[in-house]
Amino acid sequence: MSEPTPLVVSVEDNPADVRLIEEGVAAVDRDIDFRVYNNGRNAIEQLTGDGGVPAESVQLVLLDLNIPGKSGLEILRYLRKDPELDAVPILTVSSSENPDDIRRVYESSANAYLTKPTDPDEFIQMITAAVRFWMPPISSSTTND
Repeated sequence: MSEPTPLVVSVEDNPADVRLIEEGVAAVDRDIDFRVYNNGRNAIEQLTGDGGVPAESVQLVLLDLNIPGKSGLEILRYLRKDPELDAVPILTVSSSENPDDIRRVYESSANAYLTKPTDPDEFIQMITAAVRFWMPPISSSTTND
């Protein structure tokens, strides 16, 4: 049985940023499913409940801090408590450069804090580089023996 196609999830409510993130993910030369949730409550339901997203397919979460429904920080903390998702890399992608935001994100066990560039091309390149770095190699095993 083959492994499911890796899934990159973006929790982002700004349509312009969603488009740039989608372009960045698409630029990765690899078969990747991509889903966007523009509401924190919906993202949690889909990822941790019976929302139809198989936890084993989630390979990376790109998380904005300012999301309606539940904040990005609340989502991060919730996902870190879920035993099926606690090891998934979660990257905060935010326009905030506030040191307190950055500190809180790392204290909540995010893998990285990425500040959204204002230049669209730089934004796309940042997402592409992050996805390439944080996605496991195609031939890797997902078992923990």
